[in-house]
Amino acid sequence: MKWAEVAAARSPSEKVALMREFLSLCPKHKGTSRLIAHVKHQIAVLEREMAARRQRRRGRASRFFVEKQGAAQVAILGLTCVGRSSLLAAVTNAKPEVGEHPYKTRQPVPGMMPYEDVQLQLVETPPLVAGSAEGKADGAQVLSLARNADGLLLMVDLAYDPVEQFRTLVEELEKAHIFVEKPQGQVEVVRKGSGTGIQFVGAGMLVEATMEDVRRLLAEYGIRTALVRLWGKVSLDDVEASIFADTAYRPTVVVGNKLDLPGALEGLKALREALDERLPILAVSCLRSDGLERLSEALFQALGIVRVYTKEPGESQPDLRPIIVKQGATVADVARQVHSYFAERFRYARLTGPNARHQGERVGAGYTVKDRDVLELHA
Repeated sequence: MKWAEVAAARSPSEKVALMREFLSLCPKHKGTSRLIAHVKHQIAVLEREMAARRQRRRGRASRFFVEKQGAAQVAILGLTCVGRSSLLAAVTNAKPEVGEHPYKTRQPVPGMMPYEDVQLQLVETPPLVAGSAEGKADGAQVLSLARNADGLLLMVDLAYDPVEQFRTLVEELEKAHIFVEKPQGQVEVVRKGSGTGIQFVGAGMLVEATMEDVRRLLAEYGIRTALVRLWGKVSLDDVEASIFADTAYRPTVVVGNKLDLPGALEGLKALREALDERLPILAVSCLRSDGLERLSEALFQALGIVRVYTKEPGESQPDLRPIIVKQGATVADVARQVHSYFAERFRYARLTGPNARHQGERVGAGYTVKDRDVLELHA
């Protein structure tokens, strides 16, 4: 089978050539649309990697790489002329070039936005377009920025069919295997050189599919010996997606701009009805600064990050620079970030702050930290 040849190919250029041949042979109908999108995305990714390697050989850094700073990095995505530059200029220290001409932003522009005692890094990206996932208009690079970010800000123009704009953005992201809604389940296919066929492990369950359906699907791609790990509710489409590329979930806030224009309120209502509270929506006017004061808190809450402060034994005040961890992190995770010494020789921690049952409460390595916890580590 042609896909088996793709899997066996050693070099990226050989893989791209075989993938293009695979596409030419693949029948075009509704049942193969997702498969074709997967392959096109893989071609775009490989071509981007080859271009990056050529740049490195020439000693040139990618103009699309943005080093992460602050508590988290959030990519601002949108179609052209929705106000991405205006937003960045209004809420950060950046000075992007703001104008009404379409496609003015040609490379990412970062800026820092304060939220209480931390800084969030916003990165304005060049605009997405229909076809970005196949590499159109620097789309592969923009989507790579989105995948690398900790969260996403999807920006739409409320006065100009915001629902269709939102759908275009989400479609391009999903073609690149980037999802803005937390998935119900996850799947990982671990190929083996030898073994006893397809084995299933994990606490997940298949939805509208059987194990035999999965075996037939994997066989179509030349995979006859593998370990399939399941978490949550997994569909056959999820299994197919896992063959091609790792899927990524990115916490997302939707920002509807141009609230000051005629028709914006109707557009906002339509957007809220379409999303049905699946994602947080913030209505703003960058021109009048309406609603922008709520942006930093909305992003912080969506990102699911936690600030933890450390205190030296015997000191009355903690270090004012928080350690940033994800929700669900434990004292052990914090100890590893502080120093390997604490991770290896940890005994216990003293907990103070607003979440302690009593100040100085003793907690173990498995305690799940909460925002604004103060920890005194003992080793």
